[in-house]
Amino acid sequence: MKKKLFGFCAALCMLMMLVFPVYAAAEDAPFNESEIPFRTMVTDNADLLTDAEEKELAAKAWDLTRTYNCAVYIVTLPSLEGMEAWEVTEYLWTEYHMGYGEDQSGVMLMLSMEYRDYDIAAHGYGNVAFTDYGKEVMAERFLPELGDDNWYAGLSIYLDCCGEFLELAAEGTPFDVGSDSDPLFEAGISLVASLVIAFIVTVRLEAQMKTAKMQKAAQAYIDQQGLVLSVQRDHYTHTTRSERYDPPKKSDGGTTVNDDGFSHSSGKF
Repeated sequence: MKKKLFGFCAALCMLMMLVFPVYAAAEDAPFNESEIPFRTMVTDNADLLTDAEEKELAAKAWDLTRTYNCAVYIVTLPSLEGMEAWEVTEYLWTEYHMGYGEDQSGVMLMLSMEYRDYDIAAHGYGNVAFTDYGKEVMAERFLPELGDDNWYAGLSIYLDCCGEFLELAAEGTPFDVGSDSDPLFEAGISLVASLVIAFIVTVRLEAQMKTAKMQKAAQAYIDQQGLVLSVQRDHYTHTTRSERYDPPKKSDGGTTVNDDGFSHSSGKF
């Protein structure tokens, strides 16, 4: 692992020369607007963006960082140098003290072009704003664009998601399981399911009664000579069964944080 880290560090030397000033600011306020250029929020080491696109995305990421006190990063790399995607993001974060404030709060989208790997990593307050489910939804939104090599469009969607999720977290309702569902729609689905089940049960019971004929008088059911049982047989007729809709269990939500304080969502694009 040390050899991998050493090789990776050498390969990213130029990248860190650009990013390092961000982490050299005061400990209590690492993002000093008078000293830190916003361009350091986006590091396009894989050359996926034009200069204008990189500048625009960096300005947006920097604005989110200042507004919510949670660093928003984009890093693109040519290769992972044999490491896992999550290892790379954690290495960058810890080695160069990335993030905002003492708890190093932030979120990073890392893209590696060699095998088209991505990782969304969060730390500190980022773990609150970007839940496990939130990261999955975020990826579902930007992956189609990245899969078609529409880099600027995909990264713009990522930043839009960051803004949406950070705003919800600031309001006290982080984006999580159930956040993107409509309560009225779910109630309607439950009602329709109940009506369908009731209809099925009613039809079954009605079908079992088709051979029965209504008699107008009670004596039609009694033999004229009285009740005489000459033969007794037990015949199985039917089973009455009631059914209840049991919806599938959903995840309780939240964020899975590892021992180093990170949460991740990784995959391919």
